[in-house]
Amino acid sequence: MGRVWLRVADLERALAFYRDLLGLGLVRAEGGTATLAAGGGGEQPGRELIVLSERPGVARRPRRPVSTGLYHVALLVPSRGDLGRALLGLAAARYPLRGASDHAVSESLYLDDPDGNGLEIYADRPRAAWRWHEGEVYMTVEAMDYEGVIAAAREGGDPGAWRGLPRATVVGHVHFTVSNLDRSVAFYRDVLGFEETARLPGLAGVAAGGYHHHVNLNVWAGEDPPRDSERIAGLDAWELVVAGRDARGALADRIAAAGALAPERGGVAAGREAAAAPRDARELAPIHAVDPDRIRVDVVEG
Repeated sequence: MGRVWLRVADLERALAFYRDLLGLGLVRAEGGTATLAAGGGGEQPGRELIVLSERPGVARRPRRPVSTGLYHVALLVPSRGDLGRALLGLAAARYPLRGASDHAVSESLYLDDPDGNGLEIYADRPRAAWRWHEGEVYMTVEAMDYEGVIAAAREGGDPGAWRGLPRATVVGHVHFTVSNLDRSVAFYRDVLGFEETARLPGLAGVAAGGYHHHVNLNVWAGEDPPRDSERIAGLDAWELVVAGRDARGALADRIAAAGALAPERGGVAAGREAAAAPRDARELAPIHAVDPDRIRVDVVEG
């Protein structure tokens, strides 16, 4: 999982949340766009996580899904103690949470940014504790053990003032609302190459490398919802990082064969031409693809 691009109405307001509260480091800012990485507070920044794009006048994203598009971006912290420190820091700042859950494979905090873009901050349980049956991982939604999470934060002494999410934080997964679950799962499985790891009524998860899920898909906006609108805060794109030239080339071939090249950035014809070019040439720029609901994924080699 690479970076995510989010639409916001006011860049300074968004930075007050992501930089000043969550503690992400500002890597660069230009032309109404700001790139944020894990680990602020003067330390060497970690991986780039979020790119904020200012779109003055965009409306706040609705609390409940009414269209396809972003449900939330999930930031994975290294440990349960880090999750506890985030919980204490957000509580000290009196920033409202939407909820907190125990999912068996992980424990999670849920909140919205100032534009209503959904966020999850979570910590995984050890992989040895995950329960699998015939290729599906057991996940649930139970109440978080707040006392246990806070106790983990305080192990070794008082956690003190929260300095934000740690440098080792990464984008763990993304969660989208889609119009048709089977069609979307087919794209993420057969075109992008993920494996289906979970299926519940109205929800499916896909992942790579034996993870519980890298992408969650829901149909909670109902039957035949409208597509996401650029006039509303949300996700412009997310980045899929693939390892190696051959894997990236094979993925480019599948995207082109599926007719899933994005029309943006030069048009469909330009995208097809890039996909048909020799693989060395294709490595010079991301492959821009769209899922069946026009949610954009940028494929890069890493």
